[in-house]
Amino acid sequence: MTLPKSRKSRHVTPDQESSANGSRATLRNLTLLVFAAAFLAYVLLLTKNYYWDGIFFAQVIEDAPRVNASLIHPSHLLDLVFEYAAYRATRMLGFHPRALTVLQISNCFLAATAVALFFRICIDCFRSRYVSLVLTALFAFSATWWKFATDADTYIVAVLLLLITFYQVLPGRRSRPYAVAVTHSLAMLLHQLSVFFFPVAIAGLIFQAKNNRPNQGRANAVKYTLTVIALTVGVYYYTFHVVTGTWSFGRFVSWITYFSPENGFTFSLWNNFVYSVRSQWRTFLGGRVAFIRDLWGPAILVLASLTIATAAAFLFMLLRHWKELKSSEVFALRNSGRFKPLTILCVLWIVPYLVFLFFFIPQNTFYRLFYLPAIFLLAGIIIAAAESSPNHVHRYRAAVFAAVVFFANLSFSQYPYTQPRANPPLELALKLNQIWTTGTTVYFASPNTDDSLIRYFNPGTVWVQAAPDVITRQFEELSPSARAGWLDTTLVDQFKATAEGRVWLEAHTVHRPECELVNKKFRIRFRQLKPDSFGRPPN
Repeated sequence: MTLPKSRKSRHVTPDQESSANGSRATLRNLTLLVFAAAFLAYVLLLTKNYYWDGIFFAQVIEDAPRVNASLIHPSHLLDLVFEYAAYRATRMLGFHPRALTVLQISNCFLAATAVALFFRICIDCFRSRYVSLVLTALFAFSATWWKFATDADTYIVAVLLLLITFYQVLPGRRSRPYAVAVTHSLAMLLHQLSVFFFPVAIAGLIFQAKNNRPNQGRANAVKYTLTVIALTVGVYYYTFHVVTGTWSFGRFVSWITYFSPENGFTFSLWNNFVYSVRSQWRTFLGGRVAFIRDLWGPAILVLASLTIATAAAFLFMLLRHWKELKSSEVFALRNSGRFKPLTILCVLWIVPYLVFLFFFIPQNTFYRLFYLPAIFLLAGIIIAAAESSPNHVHRYRAAVFAAVVFFANLSFSQYPYTQPRANPPLELALKLNQIWTTGTTVYFASPNTDDSLIRYFNPGTVWVQAAPDVITRQFEELSPSARAGWLDTTLVDQFKATAEGRVWLEAHTVHRPECELVNKKFRIRFRQLKPDSFGRPPN
């Protein structure tokens, strides 16, 4: 029998082929194990420290009778559309969870998929299971990634698509410019910040053709560029027309560059530097040590003890073999050149985000998720280069450090935020759920994130926006059930701004301390209206 050409040219024996197949199967099983471990760690520790965007998105999805303009936002154009489809599909299958739950569990799945893909990228780059597992653990259990993997928001799926795009442009892989354009375009359609990945895709496509025909790399870069621009701008422009009913290019540019005015660009260099360093650190290690006091009990004590024990073990290993570590790192820095293409790709991934986020809301940790994988890959270059030192002795310091990060973030961030009492506004919302009956009306002057949270966890309530003069002038015309409503913080504050308003509040509302949360961090209060006080003069 004539052997296939590939086998003849490579002189692959049956035993070698069998070994290769076994190795691939082992790697596939290990990847599935990484996915399963990450998914379980996420789904068993769903956060209750909800970021306000997720609550808002969940409410919009539940309120939308069909796909409409309410699901479209230029910063994350199609994200809510996909999440709405997932929510409706879940209900069509006969399940009836809240949209928030669907979004959280889907994020757990997508985040675990991203972790498994990151592991495969590390295997391709470093050819070391040890290095790959350490880097994957650091990525999977870094504070902000872990938090948003268990929350409801758009960042996780956007980063997953960037990882898919990065995997396609790794040196040594077959160049696929159109596939790269599709996945990167999808990432940008889910979140605009994915646009800064553009230099990585260009450089990756050029590197892939470097050993073949140099002109082919430039041609592939042009194919990718034209395709990604056509896809992204085309979908954005058409969606803009559907939402606004106009093709005005000027309005289109204003629409896609919109951002909330209270959160924009800032040019205080020192403050921006401090915020950038702090937010970068919090992306990696988060939470509060004070949770040991606030959540005092066996669970938090055990977790804190494990954190201290692993940290002590790491410091001991570090100090005991300091000279050996120092020589290994010097060797690593001198011999990291063999990872030059990967280093360039990671730098091109990181730098545009660092520059942009230095000026745009530098205190936001979650935007730094967009380049977080590149940071760990750079760290992996140093670890892998040190591992190749001829005098290197395996001390497993990196593995112990990964354990420190895992237990620290579990103890002081992820586990505490699975408890409602670690999120006081949520605790108040659940308490109000026991007080407010179905149909209770809550009046508010202006929307805010606290009200969004309270409303979402009290789905039977009716929220009505009104000004103080409307309440005082038209209240007699309302039904008895509407009169037996509540005033929120924004409306109470407006009443208290005038002497007449303060008198009105005293005469027509009841102050209930159990229905408010006022301290150094929070200012949420609700006052109950007294229906029987209308129609008679105040005392």
